[in-house]
This record gives sequence, C-alpha cells and structure tokens, in this order.
Amino acid sequence: MDVHAPHEPIHTWKDFLLHLATITIGLLIALGLEGLVEAAHHRHLLHQAETNLRAEMTDNRQKLADDEKLLDRNEQRIESDLGLLSAVKAHQPTSVQLISGWGWDGMGSAAWNTARDTGAIALMPYEYAQGYFVIYGQQGVVNDQAINYERSIYKITEPLKGGRKLADLQPAEIDTMISNSQQALIELDYLRDLCHSLDLIYDHANGKP
Repeated sequence: MDVHAPHEPIHTWKDFLLHLATITIGLLIALGLEGLVEAAHHRHLLHQAETNLRAEMTDNRQKLADDEKLLDRNEQRIESDLGLLSAVKAHQPTSVQLISGWGWDGMGSAAWNTARDTGAIALMPYEYAQGYFVIYGQQGVVNDQAINYERSIYKITEPLKGGRKLADLQPAEIDTMISNSQQALIELDYLRDLCHSLDLIYDHANGKP
C-alpha cells in the first residue's frame, strides 16, 4: 500500500484537507478490500476443513465398525488357542496349530491435523471445535490401546520363534503362552470397551459436533 505526495503544490488549507480526505478514503477502501479478501479466505478455509472433517469422520466410523467385528473374530481365535494350549499341557496329542492373529485398521486424523495446523479450528464456534477435540481425542486413545493389543498378540507366539512346534515346547513355555493369551484377551476387552465409548461419542455427535 503506497501513499504518494501530491503532484501539485498545496497552497491553501482547502487543498490540504482535500488531499488528506483523498488519502484517508483511499486507505479505508484498501483496508476494507483487504478485510473482505481475508474474510473470504477464512470462510473458504473453514468450509474446506469442515468438509474434510465430516468425510474423515464418516470413514473412521466405518473403520471402527469393521475393527470391532475383527475383535470379535480374534477373541474366538484366542479362546480356541487357549483350549489347544491346555490340551498340549495335558499331553494330549494334536496336530493342530495356533490360529490367533490380529487385524486392525485404525482411524485416521489427517483432516483434524490439517485443520489444526492451518488455524481452521480457531475459526470454528467453540462448541464445534470442542466436539471435534473430544472425538479425535478418543480416537487417539483407541488407536493407542490397539497398539498394546497387537503387541500382546505377538507375545503369545514368542516361544514358537525359529520354526518350533507346540510339541517342542517345555511345560513352562506352554504356561507362558497361556498367560500371554489371557493377557491378550484382557487387552482385547479393554480395547472393545474403548471402541464402544467412541461409538457413543459418534452417536452423540450424530455426524455434527
């Protein structure tokens, strides 16, 4: 924004006041236009952020529903493996191998991170921003617990590393696998409870914090 000196000499107060008025009006117009551009930019930024957040929340809700089905399936597998391990511990012959495993997709937060980093969250009404904060906070808790759950699944089969079979294990190793399987069920139950809590938060938000 440039302010230029008058091209002609100012001889009277009238000339001075006219020039001052011209400059003032020009500055006000420039500032007004700048404010309109900034406001338009903020509206676009907010609209884009809300669109992305709603799309991501819809995708995350579907991922959560799919992950909860996987938890039910994996719980059955772990319980079946516990029965197998108990049979092996009782010296009952078996050719069956463990079937436990894990499946987890998890929920994304790219839209939330982008909205926060670009300042779009600060442009939202407080109750909307707070609603998104609660949703994504709980999603983070669920994803963190999912990591604990996945690690507990891996610990079950640690004694079988190196291509060992169940028949090759010592009784103490079988006991360790049984204990780790029970711990995995605990981690799974806790993860399921957190998922149910997130379901309730989604329902409360009803797609719009």
